[in-house]
Amino acid sequence: MEQAFAYSTLALTVMLAVSRPRLGVRGLRFTPGIAALVGVTLLALFGILTLDDMLTSAVVQWRPLLALTCIMVMTGVVHEVGAFDRLAQRIEAHARRTSASRAFALVFFVSVVTPSLLNNDAAILLLTPLVVALTRRLYPGRPEMTVAFAFAVFLAPGVAPFVISNPMNMIVAEFAGIGFNAYARVMVPISVAGAILTFVVLRLHFRRLLASVEASPATVEIRPPHRAERPAVVLLLAVFGAYPLMAWLGGPIWVVSLAGAASCLLLAWRYRVAPPRALLRHVSPDILVFLWGVFLVVVGLRHVGVVDRLAEVYRATPRGSLHELAVVGGVAAVGSALVDNHPMSILDMMALGSEGGSRPLLAALIGGDIGPRLLPIGSLAGLLWMDLLRRAGVEISLGKFVRLGTLVLLPTLTLSLVMLWLLAPP
Repeated sequence: MEQAFAYSTLALTVMLAVSRPRLGVRGLRFTPGIAALVGVTLLALFGILTLDDMLTSAVVQWRPLLALTCIMVMTGVVHEVGAFDRLAQRIEAHARRTSASRAFALVFFVSVVTPSLLNNDAAILLLTPLVVALTRRLYPGRPEMTVAFAFAVFLAPGVAPFVISNPMNMIVAEFAGIGFNAYARVMVPISVAGAILTFVVLRLHFRRLLASVEASPATVEIRPPHRAERPAVVLLLAVFGAYPLMAWLGGPIWVVSLAGAASCLLLAWRYRVAPPRALLRHVSPDILVFLWGVFLVVVGLRHVGVVDRLAEVYRATPRGSLHELAVVGGVAAVGSALVDNHPMSILDMMALGSEGGSRPLLAALIGGDIGPRLLPIGSLAGLLWMDLLRRAGVEISLGKFVRLGTLVLLPTLTLSLVMLWLLAPP
């Protein structure tokens, strides 16, 4: 009975987070955060979750969630000074001078770098509306170009190269004791190789479409930079450079994020970028609540034996072998596509533990990063991306998403797991 209730609660939580039904006549909707709170409340009322579980979750998650909050603040400051709008103007000017293929390559590159330095969810929120507006100016009357560039934004961030590039990476790395530098040493080359392969697949897939259009030559006026733009960008890069230094010194990276957010707020006040209320709007409490709540929902699944069964599947493979990594990565990818990568990553984290070394956990993270390419439900970033496109009047069918996602996922997942087996110590 308890097991069936826990499974049903996870299914309900995911369904509410994805479908976002209306709460009432006033147009209010379920959000991912509210959906997670519903799941936690049901499990607590049924006695599957206890107060001790909630306190343990807070102990495990407060550092990565604090770091994520600080990254949101820093992203907000860079956005408010107009750095991304000016970047869009430069891309437009470049596209009008060259070709659609080169503009596509530039957008793909920006879509790889931005989530690497910030995080995937923030990058989707910033870049998706920017690219929709950009392609409509460049190629009016060609909505298929908007779809192609939108897929470049979503599919470019494959394997997260740094711990800070994905919220779940922060939580899993914190649990397993994987430091910033140890993670980057293995995952950066995997991420670069996967990004190159993804670009090749997308470039070949859209080659005829990109060759069929040409932006009309026109002068693009690039507005003068805000006087705080350069200091804000330099500060963001300095914060990023401080992460590996702090990790090398043995300190916690959340301290760097906290110092960076405080410095950005001070810079915003000094240069009168925006009032504090406007800056704090870039922090999404809903995402933070979703991450906390879905962690607790998975804790409930552990109490009814789901984690033990998943652990048995993983233990059936030879430890340290490529076979083990293939099973872990494959299960993580498919599971993430079906039930969202946040709960799946936590299930994998609990099933694998930290005793088997970091390599299986990294394989699970790879699967969790790449798996959401199969279905929009697979990640919070995918849900945000689809919602932003829908609001902008861009419709992407589920069939197209699955076909293109599968085309990209199969080679990149295979390459990433093989590289992990070669690069990471057993």
